[in-house]
Amino acid sequence: MTIECAFFGSLGKDAEPKTSARGKRYLRLSVRLGDGDGAQWVSVLAFDPAAIEVADKFMAGARVYVEGKLELSEWTGSDGAKRHGLNVLSWQCRLPHIGRNRPRKKPSEDSAPAPKERERATDDLNDSIPF
Repeated sequence: MTIECAFFGSLGKDAEPKTSARGKRYLRLSVRLGDGDGAQWVSVLAFDPAAIEVADKFMAGARVYVEGKLELSEWTGSDGAKRHGLNVLSWQCRLPHIGRNRPRKKPSEDSAPAPKERERATDDLNDSIPF
């Protein structure tokens, strides 16, 4: 059975660019889902070429959006206890433009749009829904 997932989370540490034995590039991510005591850590292997190209932007604390295949893994810890964790093989991984990921505006972009541009902007909101 395959379980597909999509979620937003926060990176616990900087992304680790890796290369598989077959030469395929990917990113290893540690993503925190939720807050407080109920938070869950998920290990993500991201094979998304767009994410790999901007791997240096995947820094600790950044928000991340992930889509992929969810798996439960089991291993034995160094203390001999059985452990379980969630892993995701991701085909899409993005840094959404929210919170600390938001691109900074240039000073010229902070000024209000001209009246003509404001009219066009509100007209765009009245488009029909495509579905």
